[in-house]
Amino acid sequence: MVSASSLLLPSSVRDLASCVSDGAVRVACTTPASTLVTASAAASSSPSTHSVAVSYHTTPLSPSAPPLLLRLTWSHSPVGPPTLSFAGPTASCPAVLLRRRKGTRSLPSYDQHHPPLALFWDLAAAKYGASSPEPLSGFYFVAVANAEVVLAVGDLAAEFVKTKFEGQIPKARFLPVSRADRVVAAPNAMHTVRVRFAEGAPEHEVSVGCATTSGGGEELWVSVDGKRAVHARRLRWNFRGNQTVFVDGAPVDVLWDLHGWWFRDPPGCAVVMLRARSALESRLWLEEEAASPGFALVVQALKAPH
Repeated sequence: MVSASSLLLPSSVRDLASCVSDGAVRVACTTPASTLVTASAAASSSPSTHSVAVSYHTTPLSPSAPPLLLRLTWSHSPVGPPTLSFAGPTASCPAVLLRRRKGTRSLPSYDQHHPPLALFWDLAAAKYGASSPEPLSGFYFVAVANAEVVLAVGDLAAEFVKTKFEGQIPKARFLPVSRADRVVAAPNAMHTVRVRFAEGAPEHEVSVGCATTSGGGEELWVSVDGKRAVHARRLRWNFRGNQTVFVDGAPVDVLWDLHGWWFRDPPGCAVVMLRARSALESRLWLEEEAASPGFALVVQALKAPH
């Protein structure tokens, strides 16, 4: 069972749900595209992504094996290419920085319930986007436990597994359960990422932007596939809030906390989260919902130095 606390969700986001009222807007009934273009033009710059952390929930084929929570973190390096670190499957298992561009590594078992892991990776020919440390193609990362592939990421992963194990190794069921992007953003910046809110669901483009209006006010907006889903104005008053949108017919809660961005010195981070709810009738952060949460996307933005 994956707990909500395991999903890289900032405590400020969990806390704010109790002090804001619920709103609702359907993505299918969003603002016309011409209005969104105005907001997009204002938030025209792309922030630099400092790190991307993706957590995966793995269900091994063996009925006696417990589920695993594994995390990959892609980070910019002060010198050289981006770096990759691996963490899991328990809090007692420290994150391991994979320093070489290609290699293998064995991780011991940290308790009696979780097996040792064998890691295989190759980033030598990885291709990256303009500002993100997460590779787009030309790479693989594979984790094996108890003679099962428990995680395989990258466009070259399937071919590596086929060649390395001659097609004789089973593959466990694994899926991403959270993604946390930490970005450094200048004013009027927009961060865009592609995610799936449920297993087997279509991939969606999610954009989070913050802009200064012509009147000198500030506004936050979140769009899904180019359609505005959330638009919060007067952010110095509405620095915390939440709304519920519907994506693929299912509820997705959008929460934001900009208090640290506006009112701390030095400035803290602005946090925006989109989290798929497990059921329409469930409520944010109730115990039963926290026990089986849906996919969560967290964007943490730090102010760029002047």
